[in-house]
Amino acid sequence: MNEGQHMQQLCAVPEALLQSAYPGCGHSWLVRLAKPMYDTLKALCFDQHRERTFTETFIFPAFATLQVAATGVDESFRLEHGLDSQTTASYASNYVIVQTIRVMERHVGIGIRIGLYPKWYDLSTAYWYRDFLLSALINIRGSIEQERMERKAMELRIKLEEEEEKKKANAVTKKQIQKKGKKKGKKKEPSLDAVREIAIEEAARVSAEDFEDRLEYTCLTVHRYLCRGTVRYIAALRQAGLLSEPPPSITMFTSHQTRFEKRFDSFAMLPQPQPLSFEDYVLGSDFSAVRREDLVKSAGDCFRSCKGVIERLLQVVVAETDEDVDITKKRRNDDLYISVRREEAMALTKVCVANSLFLHKLSMAPSKVSEVAVEFTAHKEYCTLNLK
Repeated sequence: MNEGQHMQQLCAVPEALLQSAYPGCGHSWLVRLAKPMYDTLKALCFDQHRERTFTETFIFPAFATLQVAATGVDESFRLEHGLDSQTTASYASNYVIVQTIRVMERHVGIGIRIGLYPKWYDLSTAYWYRDFLLSALINIRGSIEQERMERKAMELRIKLEEEEEKKKANAVTKKQIQKKGKKKGKKKEPSLDAVREIAIEEAARVSAEDFEDRLEYTCLTVHRYLCRGTVRYIAALRQAGLLSEPPPSITMFTSHQTRFEKRFDSFAMLPQPQPLSFEDYVLGSDFSAVRREDLVKSAGDCFRSCKGVIERLLQVVVAETDEDVDITKKRRNDDLYISVRREEAMALTKVCVANSLFLHKLSMAPSKVSEVAVEFTAHKEYCTLNLK
């Protein structure tokens, strides 16, 4: 799959945009896009520390420039075809922003893996910011899929209308032939209902690439549930007085706000999504108006929902087998292009189960809990908050 096909598959980019003759559009745009996209793949070859440095030094600046260029491509496309900016999607911008958020989300995840967020209050900021990035990515992907379905529905309607017109024209021609007395061998034509059924089947057909995208979308919801549940779990522990507040500033580098700003400083160069401030975090993670019982229940619901989604993933990501697998419905665990392996899915399940049990313990006997331990034994990116 080349870059243009990837844009069409991921963001429903029209082929007309990729073939535009406008300066900076079409082939020129794909050439300009190739190097930053290649760098995102190249970064995966580094160790995690070097990948973060490479991302901050090269990939983020490149994507900041690409976002500006993508805006020009979308504007040129609308001018070339006389489209309204209010009703026409920003196809090139959507693609670049989706790729940008993917890199940002991975950047935060690697930071958790290599221990850049050692304390609970550092982890709270990381999971909170990651929740925001995942929600933004899910919303954009959802909007793109909605636009894709609407386009398919429109193409289906046009096809059916054309078939109806063709049927009427054939009926008129047949009557004219009968009036002239000409006899012709009968040729059986498909009925309009049969044509409609075939068209609907074609519109509803799921390709291997479509299934890959849906699998990835499901994985995004899993990670969002985990981030959101962990943030609320931490908030519930704070309300119960089991977590000490961040220490006051000792030097200019150790205040909670300064740590937040330094952790996410590299996001400031990106036009979209707009970087979040420490004030945004304070407001977004303030659950003081929520009863502790409701907060514990909300966190537990996140982990239970996450476990349910993972169980559905395990039904379609099957273990290695010699039997043939329909890749439009299931994927083998050894598939090179799979979004999640069964081993990782099982590890995420352990995180959900462990945190759910500790939340139940917190709701039943909070007075018996004297210590909270942050552990990464089940998964390297998602912690369990062990109540002792």
